Amino acid sequence: MDDITELAKRLGKAISESGEATNLRAAREEMNRHDEINQILKDYHSQADKIDKLEQEKKPVEVEDKQKLKELHEKLIASEVFKKFTAAQVEYIDLMRRVNETLQKQLAEIEKET
Repeated sequence: MDDITELAKRLGKAISESGEATNLRAAREEMNRHDEINQILKDYHSQADKIDKLEQEKKPVEVEDKQKLKELHEKLIASEVFKKFTAAQVEYIDLMRRVNETLQKQLAEIEKET
């Protein structure tokens, strides 16, 4: 069991030191230096939550609410900082997906044997 735990530590360290993780940390740091982008992102999430809540409650969603969400979205995707952050997130998530798939394939072989 200690060997497995040690392997898990080494895997975690390798993932943490990967280019994908390094890029994500750098992109997150860059995002954190841009208060305006963070505020737009916060406002976007608040507006999206408001619309989701209205839809769940089967209440009408006003055109102004949809327009505000669209405007916030357009501001976000126009930001190079946000684009870099989003791209770094996608790359990191893809890495984690590939790692998970590899682990699952190995475990599936074990499950077939039992």
